[in-house]
Amino acid sequence: MTEILRNHGAPVIDKLRNKLEDCMDFGDKIGLLRLIQDEHHADVAEALDLLQAEEVAQIFKAIMMTDVALCSEILIELDQGTVSHLYPYLSNQEWAVIFTELSDDDVVWLLELFPDEARQPLMARLTSEDKEDVLELMTFPEDSAGRIMTNEFLSMDVRETVATAVEKIRGTRDFDPMNLFFVYVTESERLVGMVSLRQLLLSKKTDNLQQIMRTDVTALDAWMDQEEVAEIVRKHDEVTMPVVDKKGHILGIITVDDIIDVIDEESEEDILKMVGTSEEEMVAGGRTRKIVALRLPWLFAACCGSLMVALIMKYSDHGLFGNKAADIFVFVPMVCAMGGNVGVQSSTIMARYLSTTNPDWRETRRSTLKEARVGLTLGLICGTLVGLVATQMGGMGLAFTVLAAMTSAMTTAATTGTIIPVVMKRMGIDPALATGPFVTSFNDVVATLVYFAIAYTLLDYVHVT
Repeated sequence: MTEILRNHGAPVIDKLRNKLEDCMDFGDKIGLLRLIQDEHHADVAEALDLLQAEEVAQIFKAIMMTDVALCSEILIELDQGTVSHLYPYLSNQEWAVIFTELSDDDVVWLLELFPDEARQPLMARLTSEDKEDVLELMTFPEDSAGRIMTNEFLSMDVRETVATAVEKIRGTRDFDPMNLFFVYVTESERLVGMVSLRQLLLSKKTDNLQQIMRTDVTALDAWMDQEEVAEIVRKHDEVTMPVVDKKGHILGIITVDDIIDVIDEESEEDILKMVGTSEEEMVAGGRTRKIVALRLPWLFAACCGSLMVALIMKYSDHGLFGNKAADIFVFVPMVCAMGGNVGVQSSTIMARYLSTTNPDWRETRRSTLKEARVGLTLGLICGTLVGLVATQMGGMGLAFTVLAAMTSAMTTAATTGTIIPVVMKRMGIDPALATGPFVTSFNDVVATLVYFAIAYTLLDYVHVT
């Protein structure tokens, strides 16, 4: 039946969750199964994310009695926090049954979410072939192309005919249809081309694959970072891409749905780093100590920065500014805040840009000058507005001091907000960290020093109110 989506969102998912809970409360397992079969598995997973892990496990056990494949489809759509909390509520035997319906890369993803001590017993329940495939994927670095690829693909020698290829495709009924868009062609075990299903259907049965294959194949190195993989797939606009080793032997393929997952994962990871935490918090649940341990280092960095600002103000008190200190100190929070805000804007934009490319020196210089101009313009506008208020408190001297300080601080913050992510990228550090509390505190210290330096220079022109 064709499904036309017209209204989809939180109310729909809440309604589905309520129906699931009603079925479980009344023990209506048949009604539960019918309800889940009538809904898309991604919607069911979104509704299950709103339930407790014990309730999700009960629903899974009910589904497994009749449709393990549906159970596995729902499982891989669940939030990783839900999956990690679900582990203790299903037995190793039940997990093993679910694993039989999953691709090897999905099995690896699940095992990474489970406790270390759980992996060996679960691996022992896999078939020798599946176990070998899973172990092969786990030898590759985390977040690499080899880690997210699937070895469920079809490859054939260049001398094989179209008829042989079609017959081989018919024998892969258990393959995910997404993995059969192309037949990858090899010569002496090295990847040399690929043939689409469309090309196979349009060609003569007696043609060999070498006659009809595409040779403009872009292959991914198995050790390539998944962010680079996502960018390449986006640029080439392919549904699947092969993954090869150093000798050009095809090891697996990466499909577009894997890339969508990577983009979601990387975006979430960048957002979490920007606010001073990590993806580990998503699976920490209600463990307060774990969450505190994850956030504390970032907040400690911010605390150190704020403490430096406080010390600067302490030692710049009456000894430096005399009886004018109170009027000058009033604008410290505003100068720091505006400089910090502009710095975060610039570093966020640059970090996002750097996540998908490696700019050269010319591009870096152009971006830095652009952000400096933006910071200068914003500083002049904001500094003028705040300066009008400062005029009433300390005359034109204080107004000009605030204007100059805010303009300088915002220009400096915009410039450093662009440069720091580039430097971190060159050092092999995730540029998303440049938007965190550490850099924000750095901008506060710089803004305070700039403000006090200008205030001290123009001190004779500041009047006491």
